[in-house]
Amino acid sequence: MPIPDPWEERLARTRAEAQRLHAFLGEWVGAGEAHGEPTGGTLSGAAILDGSIVEVTERTGSHDDKSFYRFDPDLGGYQVLHMMAGAHLREYPVELTATGLVWVTPPGEPSVEWTFADGELVCEVVWPGDQRPEVRVRWRRSR
Repeated sequence: MPIPDPWEERLARTRAEAQRLHAFLGEWVGAGEAHGEPTGGTLSGAAILDGSIVEVTERTGSHDDKSFYRFDPDLGGYQVLHMMAGAHLREYPVELTATGLVWVTPPGEPSVEWTFADGELVCEVVWPGDQRPEVRVRWRRSR
């Protein structure tokens, strides 16, 4: 009987958990509102590094950002590494919800919540103390 390989077991778990992030995969076209103005753009999601990481590239108006979502087997949870042109590079814990996921941001930073539905993604960015999202974009699959 072969001896289990801890690295292969870890990789298999990471890939299996990453499947929950595959709602982002594909090409998307979005429309919504950002900072009180209409906005639109494109979003692209791809599984990279043998499917264990999901790379999401978003372009709306003059805003470009890239996020890398992954399951961290050492922490037993999900993480996002977020990069935004001219702004920051940050990593946040991610909690899965019944309908998608939410970034666990520190006090004073906005929450970022994604809702997944069949053929649709919705992203809302809400600052602490606000009831209404500062950004709300509905993404529909383009292909």
